[in-house]
Amino acid sequence: MALFSESAGRVLVAVPRTEESRFMSMCEARQLPAVRIGVVDQGSDSVEVQGQFSVTLAELREIHEGVLPGLFG
Repeated sequence: MALFSESAGRVLVAVPRTEESRFMSMCEARQLPAVRIGVVDQGSDSVEVQGQFSVTLAELREIHEGVLPGLFG
């Protein structure tokens, strides 16, 4: 499973629960596929991808910022 990519093929969007229906309707109206994959609760420092894993924002930042230095030194 890939959540992040350099391509424009996918985007991870955080939407308040109160706006989820509106957001999904907007995507549908524009024929943009959208899938709810998890939740981020207010005050939480982690992303939970339902049935798959939970990861802290600090871990995601470390992974993201370490890719190029890891490849090129």
